[in-house]
Amino acid sequence: MMRIRNILFTCFIALLASCSSVKNKPTADTKLKFLDEYIFPASVVIADAEVGGLSGIDNYKDKYLLVCDDSRNPRFYTAEININNKKIDTVIFTDVTFFKPDDPFTETTFLDLESILYHPEEDAVLVSSEGSINTSRDPSIFKVTVDGSFVNSYEIPSYFYAESEAKPRHNGLFEGLTKSVDNNGFWVGTELPLETDGEEPTTKENYSPVRITYYDWKSEKPKFQFIYPLDKIEKAPKGDFAVNGLSDLFAISDKKFLVLERSYSSGWGDESNGLKIYEVDASKSENTLDTHNLAENRLKPVSKKLAFDLESIRKGLQENTIDNIEGICYGPTLPNGNKTLILISDNNFNSLNPQINQFLLFEIVK
Repeated sequence: MMRIRNILFTCFIALLASCSSVKNKPTADTKLKFLDEYIFPASVVIADAEVGGLSGIDNYKDKYLLVCDDSRNPRFYTAEININNKKIDTVIFTDVTFFKPDDPFTETTFLDLESILYHPEEDAVLVSSEGSINTSRDPSIFKVTVDGSFVNSYEIPSYFYAESEAKPRHNGLFEGLTKSVDNNGFWVGTELPLETDGEEPTTKENYSPVRITYYDWKSEKPKFQFIYPLDKIEKAPKGDFAVNGLSDLFAISDKKFLVLERSYSSGWGDESNGLKIYEVDASKSENTLDTHNLAENRLKPVSKKLAFDLESIRKGLQENTIDNIEGICYGPTLPNGNKTLILISDNNFNSLNPQINQFLLFEIVK
């Protein structure tokens, strides 16, 4: 009898492992292959500002722009990322741009910068900020010149205001930006649900919708919005904190996106962070732009398919660490014609735990 029980127990464990592997198996049409990792050293200083807090990245001519989320000294960097033989050869930060302090907007707006886009037709830079909800400072989306001079800010729906009845969550607003594929506009995604929209992700299944909003360049006003459902938290925290949210998004066709879902569960050491890349098709989504309470209306969110779970490459990374991944953009096209993606991490300037400036290179396999 004991032998039979052991066999049954072993089969049960194998079944659980099988279910887990099936659950995390990529099913998206977009096929991603991990190529390489590069860690930029800590404590490198350019123009008296430390390189770190890398929260967003975009292509800039033959280089890259990377935004820093240091609210005490908001800035963005220019960098070269050199790829050879499907490997990241070098990352060189060549310049840093500070925002001009003589404009009323940058003087009065709390700049917790999370994402960045370069607009080549205007030779301008678009930036998103989460604001500071705890101190009643509104989030924002605004445009500056490449030298940091303020151009204008964008109208945002009233439910995103810090003191709105929708009750936005602190550190839970404009986290991701991506240009539309036709370059007629851009999309911005929130990290966490508004309190009246739904719950924050927990270890249980919840209704946790975040809003992804489209703006067109000409009117500079929001035109369309859909909701994206966040996963539950897979790892129960061993400490007192856990979170899962949208950290960036990337348009790959008209209404098809790659979305980065970044998770953190305290107490797991080097395994505290996780990241999944989902493929989302919003072509049949409902427009939620004028819907002020998603929890009451329960509009159907878009479906999503797993494109890549970084847990599958953790043991192959230099420190067996998936860091705080917050940015994504195209890298160079490979000799075989396939496009690449570059992901970057925000090391939080090591203010909480030892972290790294992590660059990850992926190939989009045809």
